[in-house]
Formats: sequence, C-alpha cells, structure tokens
Amino acid sequence: MLDQVRGSRGELTDLRRKVAAMGPNFDPEILEATRALYAPLIDKPSTQVKVTADVAYGTDARQKLDVYQPAASADRVLVYIPGGGFVGGDKNGDGVFYVNLGNYFAGHGILTIVANYRLAPAHPWPAGSQDVGSVVAWTRANAKSFGGNPDRIVLFGQSAGATHAAGYLFDTSFQPSGQPGVAAGILMSGPYAFAGELRPNLKAYLGSDPAKYAERSPLTHVGKNRTPLLLSVAEYDPAFLAVPTYELARAVTLGDGKSPKLAYFAGHNHVSTVMSFGTAQDDVGATVREFVASVP
Repeated sequence: MLDQVRGSRGELTDLRRKVAAMGPNFDPEILEATRALYAPLIDKPSTQVKVTADVAYGTDARQKLDVYQPAASADRVLVYIPGGGFVGGDKNGDGVFYVNLGNYFAGHGILTIVANYRLAPAHPWPAGSQDVGSVVAWTRANAKSFGGNPDRIVLFGQSAGATHAAGYLFDTSFQPSGQPGVAAGILMSGPYAFAGELRPNLKAYLGSDPAKYAERSPLTHVGKNRTPLLLSVAEYDPAFLAVPTYELARAVTLGDGKSPKLAYFAGHNHVSTVMSFGTAQDDVGATVREFVASVP
C-alpha cells in the first residue's frame, strides 16, 4: 500500500512538472502534448456504465448527444458541453477523454450527458447557446427514462462550451420559459465578453461587426442570477482565457449580491482539467463531484 501511495505521489509530481513546463499557453501543440501526457493514465470504461450513443436532440447532424447511465438510479444529472474553439470539437473526437468524462461521472452515480452542438462558420451566433437550450430541454424530457432526476440537472461547459452554456444561463432569450431549467451551472475557463478585433475563430462565430459583440457576450446579460454557479480557472490558462472568469465572478457577485463558488486548479493547463478525471491528479473531478452533490 505504501508503495502505491508513493507511486501516486510520484506520478502526480511528474504530471505537474510536465504541465508547468508547457507554461500559460494554449495552441494545437499544447493540446496534443497534454493529450499524450494524460491518455496513458485513463482507465478502461467501467462495465457498470451503460452508454447510449448518438441520440438526436435536433435535426442537424451535429445535434447528437451520448448518455452515460449509472448502474443505479441517479439523483443528479450532469450535462457536459465540450470546447473546441467555436469551429471544432466533438464529443468523441479522440475516443478517449470525453468517453472517460462520461464514464467517470456515471461511475460516481451521476447520469451524464455529453453533447455536440453546431459549429461556426456554418452556424454562427447564437447557434451554440440555442443548442445548449435544446440539450437541456431534451434532458428534462428524458432524464427519468435513463434513471435520472430532471429537477437536479447541472450544466457544465468548458472553454467555448462554457461560453455557450453561459449564454444560455444568463440570456433569458434562450430560455423558453425565462428560466434556465437547470439546478446549477459549472463554467470552466471560457471567454464571456467580446470586443475589438477578434481572433479568426471567434469572428467566425460572432461575426465581423464589433457593434454587435456586447449583445452577443454572456457577461452583458448577467443580472440577478439565482442559479448556483461554480466558476473555475486553471493555473496555466493563458491570460485571455483566465481573466474572463474573474470578470464573470465580479459581475455575478455585483448582480447577485454574493460571490459564486470559484475554483483555482493549481498545476493544470487549459485542457488538463478535463483530461485528468480519475487519474492521480483527480482534484478537478473531486471538486466537480462535490459541487454537483451540493446542489439542492
């Protein structure tokens, strides 16, 4: 047992060292290097989790979701919206990390939905937040048939997925009843406000007219939010992806009169957070599970 503990500590120290060496950067090379670092650490999927793949929640080919169903009924439901820079990303693109995410949370007794959404430039703003709304509506209508509780849905978005999730949570125009229909939200390392000259991928989604960017920014729509939130940032998120989380925390605090929960993940970069579930570096998974369990 002592050797196992020492081995886990050594593995964690090695992970932290290698992630730190990449620095506060994010680009395709960092993405691939992080994947190579974490992929060997992912366990095989649990045989206790039932997977129902490629369920349609709309008519577009991208409007599909995967359901990861625990062995027993689930009092909590997690809806995960992945990143991908607004122009890419897929719920099973590499066959490893989002499958692991679904199996990890379902293995901890949480009914888990991992959903794709339409992509820019073919589907610009507001397609992402509209699709989040459609996924939430599908989940509320179907959670019971998969053993889940539709009154305890937690919406979880990372990176561009966090932008789409935040747009849905804060802009009531995306909510058919003016209510988000979820019990809580987790927003991880996303951009939430846009202005000036945008990077090409952002312009593909938000358009080329800067006069419209404020209206299309989730931060603009933060009001008296009553949805419990967990906001998070990674130590090695680049500044353009870290600062928006603090800006959003400020806006929510001013609007709601109290601070949202805010998590800082030391030793992680922009994508190691969602690649680390179930590894020796399971701090992100534990934090997310604790928040989901706390939802009333």
